Amino acid sequence: MTPPTDSDTQRIPVRYWIWLFGAVVSLLGDLTMTFAISWSATRHGGSVAGLILLLAASPRAVLLLVGGAIGDKYGAPRVLLASCTAMFLVTAALVPATLAVGEPVWLLMILAVVVGTIDAFFLPSSRSMPRLLVPPAQVPRALASFQVTGVVFAVTGTAVGGVLVSWAGLTAAAGFDALTFGVMIVVLILLRKTIAPPGRMPAGMFRSIGAGIQVAFGRPLTRALLITMTVAAGLLMPMDALLFPLLARDHGWDAATAGLLVASRSLGVGVIALRILMWGAFPRPGIFAALGLLVAAAGLLGLSVLDPLPLTFAAGVLSGIGVGTFTGHVLPLLMNSVEREFQSRLQSIVVLCQSIAIMVGNPLLGGLADVSGIGITGVCLGISVAAAITGCVVLTRPVLRSATVA
Repeated sequence: MTPPTDSDTQRIPVRYWIWLFGAVVSLLGDLTMTFAISWSATRHGGSVAGLILLLAASPRAVLLLVGGAIGDKYGAPRVLLASCTAMFLVTAALVPATLAVGEPVWLLMILAVVVGTIDAFFLPSSRSMPRLLVPPAQVPRALASFQVTGVVFAVTGTAVGGVLVSWAGLTAAAGFDALTFGVMIVVLILLRKTIAPPGRMPAGMFRSIGAGIQVAFGRPLTRALLITMTVAAGLLMPMDALLFPLLARDHGWDAATAGLLVASRSLGVGVIALRILMWGAFPRPGIFAALGLLVAAAGLLGLSVLDPLPLTFAAGVLSGIGVGTFTGHVLPLLMNSVEREFQSRLQSIVVLCQSIAIMVGNPLLGGLADVSGIGITGVCLGISVAAAITGCVVLTRPVLRSATVA
């Protein structure tokens, strides 16, 4: 592919880089907190961990469409600011709570429900921001810049998460997460006047939601991308929060090592994101998205059969390369397949589909990991086979094979 022209690399607005700074700092705290919750939950077994993750996904799934419609009506930046403020208050309150009662299952369950509810409003607006801040042609490179910068913070965040959890458990992770949300709040206040107000929406919440669903599922390319992402989410999204911590415990590794294993996947994602940032996406993104699923399947196969720690890390990197190839080509296609005024509603549908997949996948995979004769290695092997089959199916769909970002 030819290198990008000057216009391709120099017209990403400054406001996007300001938002990117706040987003990746917030990501650092999110990854630390997510790892801390997952590690605390897996202490009680795979079934309990899967249940806690289900409790986080359930309110998110119920409220996502409302959150997306509110984001398009009142503007993603406003909704994002309110959501970040709520998360700041929750994580700040969690510090004295864990100091007082520790990390019992009931507290983890309450935390999961509260965070899942806030996420229903946070995620649609947050994920629509790149499309609102940059021109359509810059979306692949803008998303790649987020992934590249995010990988540095992700590798750091999971490593820091492992250290913080080893030191002071969920208490330290919650305090750190509160600080990062404070940074994001400041950034959003600075950007509040730099983004055009939302366009006019149909009167009534239900009409607005219905219009978003019609756009998302009424267009062949958007519909095919949503189906593909839903299947991929059920297979690949449980890796960081559930599979890698369980795999680490199965090998007898500590929390810091488990954090590094999660970071290995992020490193693989970053390799592909850097390639897209420097030279742009490949000309047939649908085909490369399918190839990404096949590479992720190979990495998961390695996780299921390899035992030495260095080889396990290498398999984690390979799985990340596959995930990065898939997401780095699917997400720009999806964002540019609908108009700007539908972005929050589209993202709410995307996250809803992913949440449904996770609501099924996390308890199922966690339960299978507890079954004698299957275990976490058998679960990784099964996901590897399913991801490979999904990639092959994507290659047979003409609407995906011929799709372009433009």
